Amino acid sequence: GLSFRSEPTDGADMGTVSIPLSSEDEAVLHRIASVNRVSDSEAAAAGLHAYLKFESEQIAKIRAGLDAADRGEFVPDAEMSAFFARHGAEN
Repeated sequence: GLSFRSEPTDGADMGTVSIPLSSEDEAVLHRIASVNRVSDSEAAAAGLHAYLKFESEQIAKIRAGLDAADRGEFVPDAEMSAFFARHGAEN
């Protein structure tokens, strides 16, 4: 596993984060950290940051789509049929 102390940006102590890792993932993390000349904790924090950013963006896009659907904003059937025809899919 991996444990690292978080570095607060506002002066507050955020504590220690522990992440269970398989031995394979731990080896990959260590190789990535070594190549990038950072600590394992820094590499893990960068990976977690990228994951959180990606997931947050996906959630925002899904919510925007659901909000549009709630307002009755849908793509017209003819436009969807044309899209599927262009991409070789059957509808």
